[in-house]
Amino acid sequence: MNKSFDIIGNIAIVKFSEGATLKEKKKDAELLMRKNKHIFSVFEKRGKISGEERIPDVKWIAGKRSSVTLHRENGCVFKVDVRKVFFTPRLSNERMRVVSQIKSGEEVLDMFAGVGPYTIPAAKRAKEVCSIDINRDAVALLKENLKLNHIHNVRVFCGDSKRVVKRLEIKFDRIIMNYPLDAETFLDAAISVLKSPGKIHFYSFVSMHGESDMKEKMDMIRKHFIGKKIKIERFYAGEIAPNIVRTCFDITVLGRNTVSNQGRDMLV
Repeated sequence: MNKSFDIIGNIAIVKFSEGATLKEKKKDAELLMRKNKHIFSVFEKRGKISGEERIPDVKWIAGKRSSVTLHRENGCVFKVDVRKVFFTPRLSNERMRVVSQIKSGEEVLDMFAGVGPYTIPAAKRAKEVCSIDINRDAVALLKENLKLNHIHNVRVFCGDSKRVVKRLEIKFDRIIMNYPLDAETFLDAAISVLKSPGKIHFYSFVSMHGESDMKEKMDMIRKHFIGKKIKIERFYAGEIAPNIVRTCFDITVLGRNTVSNQGRDMLV
């Protein structure tokens, strides 16, 4: 039997038991569809998300062969191709936690936008959103999703976020950095276009074996903000492997720090 599965629209993405045969997988998939009438297709999750474009490693197992579906979340609808773009329904509550903080009049930057699960609900609250992704398929789907949701205050860019932000002529009140595998390499670029005061939602994977990994993450963040007064709050956004947790560090830049170069942080 399968260990776990996610549902994206009408598609189930299943992590099957190690060693299961194709016949066993098909049997489990057909059972899953019979029990969940809204599921039309079952794909197997085979490996990790790969590369900067965050392309999933999935394989069709049963049902309709189409990998494209419509997923509804937080009052929005998203067209998703599970073969070509990263999307997880497990972050629904976390996305709403972040988006609910946005105030009218804010300029928001979504540096790794994907198909728009942060961008589109954010655009309903913000003055304007700039969205970037290096995956051309994700950008194409994002543009479709803007039309599906009748959103008109989003500027979309395809490319490497570090390079794209250099061309932007504005600074932002809030920056979303949902690329936990390697977001640190983009942090300086984000800081360069952040208003003061301003806020960054920075995601990273953290080992829960003791506090050493968390301390290293916190120290890493502080090093990028030397000379600035900051407040850091951390929020756990789900376990992605045994003892590995996706963590969001909400970093608020309060202004220049004239007293200490170490900054100030508050943990929650």
